[in-house]
Amino acid sequence: MEEGFRQRFYLYLALTKPEKELVLSYAAMDGSGKSMRPSTLIGELKKLFPGLKEQAPGEAGVPLNYREAKSQLADGMRECGKSGGDLRLLELLKAFLSSPDHKEEARQLVEAAFYVYQQKGIGKAAAKALYGSVINGSVTRMEQYASCAYAHFLSYGLELMERQEYELAAMDIGNLFHDSIDLWFARMKEEGRDFKTLTEEERKTMVHECVTKVTEEYGNTVLKSSARNAYLAGKVERITDRTVWALSEQLKKGDFTPVGFEVSFSADDHLKAMRLPLSGDEAVHLRGRIDRMDLCEDEEAVYVKIIDYKSGSTAFDLTSLYYGLQLQLVVYMDAALEMEERKRPDKQVIPAGIFYYNINDPVVDKDGEMTQEEISGRILKQLRMNGLVNTDLNAIAHLDHEIESESDVIPVAMKNGIIQEARSSVAGGNRFTALRQYVQETLKTEGREILEGGH
Repeated sequence: MEEGFRQRFYLYLALTKPEKELVLSYAAMDGSGKSMRPSTLIGELKKLFPGLKEQAPGEAGVPLNYREAKSQLADGMRECGKSGGDLRLLELLKAFLSSPDHKEEARQLVEAAFYVYQQKGIGKAAAKALYGSVINGSVTRMEQYASCAYAHFLSYGLELMERQEYELAAMDIGNLFHDSIDLWFARMKEEGRDFKTLTEEERKTMVHECVTKVTEEYGNTVLKSSARNAYLAGKVERITDRTVWALSEQLKKGDFTPVGFEVSFSADDHLKAMRLPLSGDEAVHLRGRIDRMDLCEDEEAVYVKIIDYKSGSTAFDLTSLYYGLQLQLVVYMDAALEMEERKRPDKQVIPAGIFYYNINDPVVDKDGEMTQEEISGRILKQLRMNGLVNTDLNAIAHLDHEIESESDVIPVAMKNGIIQEARSSVAGGNRFTALRQYVQETLKTEGREILEGGH
């Protein structure tokens, strides 16, 4: 009891020492953010002096500690550009600037509050040191630059790469699909087999042999390293069989014949589509590889169709093309047409279509009693290619000569022999030419920006 009174006496002495002003403060919350009740002393003082009023830190006449003052100054400078500074903010700023210890902090806060980012890039000298005068790379590289210039700089400027791990990643599954499908088509061509007469048993046997060969050669022993990977290898075979079935059915409905698999194009082929001059000593030299190229020839012209296999759900989108994010198909078609024009200078070479085929094994709903043929037709429709088709009626007929209302093969719908553009993805010959020109100009613009060290 005596100790308690002694403490209160000392507290009384402390409170009566000030000559001009006494300021009392208390914490409103603890370190975890929970609210706290003020000391009983605050309540006793309010009873002794009923005119006392509490004020929050920062209100007029209430002093701040250093941390509170710096926080309030930073918040105020952030809002200054929106609503203008107030007198309290100016007083705080003046106090910081006049303090030898905190003057530099105030300068940094002001600089940060009114900083405006300006795109300066890395500069032409640094760009030349990193990239040289000629940009060599794939179309994917240019698409990555359009998507994120910084990611392009990290990948192709600093050449940063993620450390490879001993695992079966999504990209590896995609490679297994590509390699298995390509090997299957190559064997069909080598053995002179006909897609229209190949039996289901023969197709499955060939698929099993192709997938087995690819998986045995892929990634050393990673496919046998776990039960999960072994299961994925079986899944690759099932979906590959579904894929070659669908691709074969699509070929049966048209007149095109596959003539090339993994067809590579590069600047070394002296194709204008792959060699884009920028200035006297600067250029963009591209390389690329088409998963599959089909041709169809009649008395009037040679029609070209290119297909890119995708293990995801990629869809052809003109908006993405406009922003430089989806250039591959148009560049590959440009190169394929140029190559065919060299081979056949006596005939007109026409782009029939550019397509993505999404590798998948869809499940369809069964409506009542359906025949196997009806089920297969519904699955085939879900596996239809997406892309851009030439409005040339001869090209459409060669792509799908069984089309009546809506094609199971290409993104085209017709009524009474007329293309229903609202339900189709089509473009005329002039539009294909315009797309080729636009993509070339886009690639040149991106090339100049890279070599100038912009962004």
